[in-house]
Amino acid sequence: MELLKLLADGQFHSGVELAEQLNVSRTTISKRVADWQALGLDIDTVTGKGYRLQTPIDWLNQAKIYAFLPNNIQSLISEFSVQQIISSTNDFVAQSLQKKSQSGVVCLAEMQSAGRGRRGRTWLSPAAGTFYGSVGWVFNEGFQVVEGLSLAIGVAVIQALNTCGVEGLQLKWPNDIVWQGKKLGGILIEMNAEVGGSCQVVVGVGVNLALPQTVKKHIDQEVTDLREICPDLNRQQVTAAVISQIVQVLSDYAVKGFKYYRQTWQSYDALFGLPVKVLGLAQMIEGTATGIDEQGAFLIKTATGIEAISGGEVSIRKV
Repeated sequence: MELLKLLADGQFHSGVELAEQLNVSRTTISKRVADWQALGLDIDTVTGKGYRLQTPIDWLNQAKIYAFLPNNIQSLISEFSVQQIISSTNDFVAQSLQKKSQSGVVCLAEMQSAGRGRRGRTWLSPAAGTFYGSVGWVFNEGFQVVEGLSLAIGVAVIQALNTCGVEGLQLKWPNDIVWQGKKLGGILIEMNAEVGGSCQVVVGVGVNLALPQTVKKHIDQEVTDLREICPDLNRQQVTAAVISQIVQVLSDYAVKGFKYYRQTWQSYDALFGLPVKVLGLAQMIEGTATGIDEQGAFLIKTATGIEAISGGEVSIRKV
């Protein structure tokens, strides 16, 4: 990561200069550059000039992010951590909750070595290319009060990005944030609940900031990033806005519940009225997307009537 910090300005740096600053050989510099390229970073290598990051990196700044948070949100945060490289922010927060079971644990990271999405899929995590963040919360009322939470978090992320000037975003059931049909981000919620006791919830969010072309080529669907939608965003401000909205939702979700967010979610529905198919069930279902019910289940109108799909290992695809 130290090499990337030297290249973060997007200017050319010679191998000699980099080797001297890091106190290593030029051969080591060449190898480290190759390693980062293999992980998806677009680094130019030009004889006589040296190395250059195609896209400058604006590193996360914990103090600046925290300063952007409203005072009422700061008061709800018990732990705030910004990591360079981490297995996953969800794992970090889950471990913290297990130790002290206190709401308001926030973890951000520049890079995840074991990021994951829904259904155990790998979430590609290039350095500084994506917003990786998780928030931990304890619901003493039990797991029943968090019904529909992943959908409410989708609303929170869109509203956060709206405040930063990002427009035209939609939600694709159950947990994708999309722009013009391309995936911008996703949500992964994991929980640990005791029977008749409290429920520890970890809300993980990934939003593409500036994905290298080499990473986009390895993703099996159309994707976009905030650089394409709104190039001049302040990364610290965007990060604070997303964290702030997530914490706000979690802080009063036990009282408001999903019913408070349902109408807004439906206003962002990317599939409403479209012909779709549901995959992952014992038998594929085709029909017309008709929104969501009061519990957040996906509604599809088929030849035999309206069916409700409640999560699980399913995927929705346009026909």
